[in-house]
Formats: sequence, C-alpha cells, structure tokens
Amino acid sequence: MENRDKIIDNLLKKWVSRVIDEENLRKRLTSWKKLRIKLWIDPTGSVIHIGHAVPILKLKAFQDLGHQVVLIIWDSTAEVGDTSDKNAERPLLTKEEIKENYKNYINMFSKILDIDKVEVRYNSEWLSKIDFNGVGHLAKNFSVAEMLDRDNFSKRYKGWVRISLQEFLYPLMQGYDSIAVEADVELGWNDQYFNLLAGRRLQEAYGQEKQDVMMFNLIEGTDGRKMSKTYHNFIGLDESANNMFVKVMEIKDELILTYFEHCTDMFLEDIEQYKTRLESWENPREVKIDLAKTIVTLYFDEDAAQEAYKYFEKVLKEGLVPDEKDIEKVELEDSELPLVSLIRQAGMVNNSTEARNALNSNWVKVNNEKQTDAKFMVKLDKENYTLLQVWKKKFKLVKQK
Repeated sequence: MENRDKIIDNLLKKWVSRVIDEENLRKRLTSWKKLRIKLWIDPTGSVIHIGHAVPILKLKAFQDLGHQVVLIIWDSTAEVGDTSDKNAERPLLTKEEIKENYKNYINMFSKILDIDKVEVRYNSEWLSKIDFNGVGHLAKNFSVAEMLDRDNFSKRYKGWVRISLQEFLYPLMQGYDSIAVEADVELGWNDQYFNLLAGRRLQEAYGQEKQDVMMFNLIEGTDGRKMSKTYHNFIGLDESANNMFVKVMEIKDELILTYFEHCTDMFLEDIEQYKTRLESWENPREVKIDLAKTIVTLYFDEDAAQEAYKYFEKVLKEGLVPDEKDIEKVELEDSELPLVSLIRQAGMVNNSTEARNALNSNWVKVNNEKQTDAKFMVKLDKENYTLLQVWKKKFKLVKQK
C-alpha cells in the first residue's frame, strides 16, 4: 500500500486523545501482523449519530490497512448498565428493549465499514457461561479502593449517593470481552479510561498479550453542548442527506475544524487548508458548506451532497418549509407546554433566554403561524405532529410520547 507510514501516522494522531501504548501499537502496525481491533456497541438507545461514528471512522482506517474489525454488541452488559459518565444508577433494560435498539446498528455502520469483513459478536456468548466462581476469579484482580477512585463513583460515595455492587461488575465484563475475542487493540471514549485498562489487566492475568488502547474525545452537538439524544442536538446517521447538510450548517463556527478532524475521513494535512482559510478571515459559512458537503458525501455520495447544498440554499434564501422527511421528529412527555419551554425541550435553543430572544425577534412559528408570547400554551397529542420553527432554518416536528 502506498504511503503506508503516512496512513499509520494519521491513524495514530487524527482525532485521538490518547494511545496506550503508542510505541507498541506503532510497532505492531509496521510489522504487517493482522491485528484484531475491538469496539463495543452499547445498545441502550436506538439513535446512532456522527459522534458515535468517530471510532467507526477509525475502524475503517484499521480495516483499510487489512486488520480485523470486531464489533461487540453489549447485549449482556446493557442489562447491567455503565455508569462511567453517570452520577446515578442507570435503569436496567429488558432483553426485548436491547434487541430493538441494536437491530439497526449494523445497517448504520455499513455506511462506513465493509460490513461483510467485520466480525460481529454478542457478549452474551461468553458472559452467560461465567458462573459465580468465575466472577470471583475476575473480581480478585481489582480492589474496592480502585473502583471507588473512579471520578463518578468517588463523587457519589462522598455525597452518600447509592452505588450498587452490580455497577462494579461493569469493568469486569468489558475487560473479559477483550479476553474472549483476543483483542489486540480496543477503541473507546475518554470517560471509559478505567474500563479500557481493565481489559489490559485481565488479559495479562489470563496469559494474553495486553491490548493497546486508543481513546477519543466526545464531540459537541450542533448547539455546542455534548452531542446527545437528550439535547436533540445530534446529527443522525439515518437522517436524509438534506437534513444532515442543514444540521452541519447549524454548528457553531468554532467547531468547524473539530468536525473536519473528527467527523470526516480526511488526512490531517488536508484539513490544514480549512484552518488557513478561517485564519485568513474567510466567511466561516463558506468553509462550513465544504464541511457539510464532505460529511454528506461520506454517508451518501457527491451527487446527494450537491443536491443537499441546493436544498439548503433554497430553504435559507426563499424561507421555504422543508419537506416533512427532512425535519427531525421529537417526542416529549408533556401534553401541554408554554412555548418558551417547548422550543427549549425540543432542542431548538440552549436556554430560555435564547427562546425569548427568538420570540421577541418574531422568529418563532407554530404550525406556520408566528407567535411572540412566551407563555403561549401549545397542546401536543400522540397522533399528530406540531411543526415548530425557530429562526429561518430550524424546524422540528413534535408530538407527545
């Protein structure tokens, strides 16, 4: 393969926050050994967005170099629930809920990976066979002090917030996954640091070579907060090309380079041109258009990206309402809400102040009718969607759950 050293260097550096052990992994990559690259998929939600796709793009880079990608569906782990970034216990899911959530994951990932060459596993294959004695053998490799030293557990312990013993099992389960599939490399987020290292420790205890670990930063959503379904600020992989383009155009200007680095498969040296353009005071909107085209092309094709650009310009300049298929649908618990609360909960503004600013500027519509009263009550039902518009190009369809 041409420029293999350049590809390896980009693989180790681009959008990577930390590698353990980078020197060892570089040696492995230059040895031409076929490595087994592990990534877990947490089926606690059905939405897959471009933030989730950050490690998937990295898997593609490994796959392009000829390595074996191993995707592990956490069907057993999801029944326990990870609290790595949580300040309380997470509700447990039933097997039926888990199956419903992960059934579309593989289709989404096939937009990036050669899915026919991916090894897909379910960790119930091995975790369901471990008896109580086996759990004890795993647990003896960790101390209670180490568990409580984790940032989220430490805060909860000091604040007298309940921590169940079941939650201590989570890193054991993730670590044992690495033994089961004989992982050479595991990918994960920064907040999974303890769990990723658990795999190294258990592999060593069970006589396997320790996996190397590659970690990533969580990226911000369209409103600058952590990309999350809760905030309705995500860009879904199953969205239309038009909607994906519009949402990329909504991101804050300061996130343009972050998205180029984390959400595209471009090389770092090729991204420098966009940094130069921004530093030369070019209108960020023009650079963002190139970003949107690049991301849409990645998940669709160049023709779709060009059509999405035309669609964006038409909606923006002519003030047209997008087609229903291009508007995100949101379901909320309440059946009636004040307008200022509704557009905030729908993820169209960050806070009540922004909501009132939009209302005062005559840029809020409910079912195509302008509204300026923050206390205007909007009734939602479970059958029909209510169309919301904030500013010129933010649209949502909302109904009651």
